[in-house]
Amino acid sequence: MEIPLFPLNTVLFPGWPMPLHIFEPRYLEMVRYCTEEKSPFGILLIKQGRAEGDTAVIPHSVGCMVVITQTEQLEDGRLLIMTVGQERFRVNALRRSKPYLVGEVEQLPYLPEKTAPLQDAANELHPLVLNYLTTLTTLAENVEFDPTQVPTEPEALSHMAASLLQVSLETKQSLLEARKVSNVLNFLTNQYRREIDILKQFPQQDMGNFSVN
Repeated sequence: MEIPLFPLNTVLFPGWPMPLHIFEPRYLEMVRYCTEEKSPFGILLIKQGRAEGDTAVIPHSVGCMVVITQTEQLEDGRLLIMTVGQERFRVNALRRSKPYLVGEVEQLPYLPEKTAPLQDAANELHPLVLNYLTTLTTLAENVEFDPTQVPTEPEALSHMAASLLQVSLETKQSLLEARKVSNVLNFLTNQYRREIDILKQFPQQDMGNFSVN
């Protein structure tokens, strides 16, 4: 299938929301197309180039497909939109025939794995994510955290945990590209253990608003 592509300095995971401020004419055109055609578009981490005004930008080949769930047009023509990640995809070919990039893409499902060991890996990570978020609530004021928002299903948990973790974009990109959910869960388990140890050394302070929404 062919979809419009939006290279950004971010990595988005399936199921995660992404608010976007659209002001470049090429992306305003892209959003109009997606809205009219009810088409998804793809968010990709930039590999080379800039997010704004760079028509020669080169993105990574694996990204996250999104759908537009809300739009708000401002008086000067700019758009505020809310998108939600759907599934991972791989770009097989890039086309620059429109003002914005278009990609010939294919969905990128995870390799099948045995259910029991996969759930065991998720069960090991789940309490660490809860611990991490609980620790944040003790360090910050005005924090919103509902434990029921943390999923137990392996794939959904891996996406949420990867989204929340403060690691480099390159690391997040490697997690997005992973072929097995178990590999992501095992990596995140080790990372969350380290993050929790670091957070516990912080004095209580106002870390600003934080929400898993």
